[in-house]
Amino acid sequence: MTSRLTNGVTQLQRSVDRNGHKQLMTLRTKLPTPIGLAILIMAAPAYAQSLPNAGSLLNQQQMAPQPRAPQATTPEEVIPSEAAPGAAEPEAGPTVTLKSITFNGDKRVADAEDLQSATASMVGKKLTHAGLQKIADTITQYLRGRGYALAYAYLAPQDLTAGNLVITIVEGRLESGKDRVTIHGKTRSSNERIAAIANAALSTDRPLKKEDLERALLLINDRPGVSAKAILQKGAQPGTSKLLIEATPTPIVNGLLSIDNYGNRSTGIERGTATFFVNDPLGMGDQVTLGLSKTQGTEVANLGYSVPLTPTGLTLLLGGSYLHYRVVQEAYSALDLRGSAVTGSAGLNYPLIRTRTQNLNATVMYDYKYLKDSALDVNLSKRKLDNLTFSLSGNRYDGLLQGGVTEGRVAVTLGHVDLSGNPVDQLADSMTAGTQGTFTKLAANFSRLQTLDQNWSVYGGWAGQLSNTNLDSSEKFLLGGPTGVRGYPVGEGSGDEGWLGTVELRRFVNIGVPSVKVQALGFVDVGQIRLHHTNYAGSQINEGHTNKVTLTSAGLGVNVWSGRWNAHAAVARTIGRNDGASLSGNNADGLSTSWRAWLQLGMAF
Repeated sequence: MTSRLTNGVTQLQRSVDRNGHKQLMTLRTKLPTPIGLAILIMAAPAYAQSLPNAGSLLNQQQMAPQPRAPQATTPEEVIPSEAAPGAAEPEAGPTVTLKSITFNGDKRVADAEDLQSATASMVGKKLTHAGLQKIADTITQYLRGRGYALAYAYLAPQDLTAGNLVITIVEGRLESGKDRVTIHGKTRSSNERIAAIANAALSTDRPLKKEDLERALLLINDRPGVSAKAILQKGAQPGTSKLLIEATPTPIVNGLLSIDNYGNRSTGIERGTATFFVNDPLGMGDQVTLGLSKTQGTEVANLGYSVPLTPTGLTLLLGGSYLHYRVVQEAYSALDLRGSAVTGSAGLNYPLIRTRTQNLNATVMYDYKYLKDSALDVNLSKRKLDNLTFSLSGNRYDGLLQGGVTEGRVAVTLGHVDLSGNPVDQLADSMTAGTQGTFTKLAANFSRLQTLDQNWSVYGGWAGQLSNTNLDSSEKFLLGGPTGVRGYPVGEGSGDEGWLGTVELRRFVNIGVPSVKVQALGFVDVGQIRLHHTNYAGSQINEGHTNKVTLTSAGLGVNVWSGRWNAHAAVARTIGRNDGASLSGNNADGLSTSWRAWLQLGMAF
């Protein structure tokens, strides 16, 4: 063991010395070998490159976009099977001079003042019966526009000799009784479970609103293994309807496969990923997710399980993951740098708002992380983290210009770091970063995709993080990589606080093949990090001797979709200087290149 330690430390010293900084070599003679090895490994990135650890690799894995099961098509709008009273009539015929309009019937769907305002312009006009019917139709459209899916107005038989028109309002509601919701079809979930979702969202004692109807149908379609559409039919009682839902099963297993070059250079750039979804295996609306990822030096496995707890959409989320890594670069091979990250999570998610045009979810998650790093079989660190995160996430579709969607998420994490698994690491931390103990961080991201016309669109995104102390590597904000500042490598720009912004101009390109959709894009990415919330001795050993680093890049990309296949490529060039580079001028991957290319090929099944 002593011989391996000595050889490993000597190799690291030579790696540091090759970059022209011999001052670290005295550490070996002044400190015991295991401690000297640990400090040399921590210090080497200032002169060579940033070597990853279990926390930083786990962070990179979590920051990457998470695979999602292919979503069912958004269900069509639910339309009553019968039209509201009032068929079209010819304009000719007897006329009446309208002197007043009054309303009777159900009054909960609109104020009398609003109804009078909507029809005031018609008073004093000479109208045929068809013209009078148009007034009722206008009120029907007005009520539907207010979200009342079944409300309508009609003209009851009446004497119009004096020119006083009475319009009857029907608010429209679902009938009461067990037959108000009927399920046709057979899925792995029982029809009773599906009906319970609709009954929970739809009230019988108030007018039926479009948003309640949408919530019911969307929550049903959110259940893995179920695809549903609905139609409203005439109910048994006057002014009521009943809901018919046609449910069909979706495949019990589907998934995604991909290959890319999104890995960390120290553990292997080329990466293969497979994600499998098992939909509704227990007939409870549950889902099992299995994710596998492999590079030359890493193996990652993720297992997740979700199950609805109530018909209203409250869902239990469970998860766990295992990551094992080893540094495969030849320059560090003799050090046998390796480690692992084990995580577990449990939480709840609830859809506060669920409609076709806007959604808002509240989530609370507990996460446990156990991180280990070693060199030459010598333990460098054993860290435990306990985090509790509260988040709100949502989106909103609108008709601005040619239409667009705004998305966002805000999360607060309360965490605790325990370094007692390695007293040497704990001591070193107490004299430097001081990450042990409690921490709080606030994270947020927002984006807007704006359609300009049939082919052109603009995308803008922003993400940021604030903290109240220095953070563990697994909690830091990251800038570089294919989803960040694309001119820089994965792992570049890691800080306790930071922000990242990107703007893309996108255009669909017609290549003459209907089955292939091609989108070209140009982009600019810019981000800034605060390396450490609180500085400490030796915390600013970088080319700019600064605690604040700004990274910028620009480039071109292309996205291609064809059936189940998709491909994404981007080429980016750095703009300006990287003050966070090592003292030898290298980025986190040990290279100083200004150009970078990202490639990904995926398939859904």
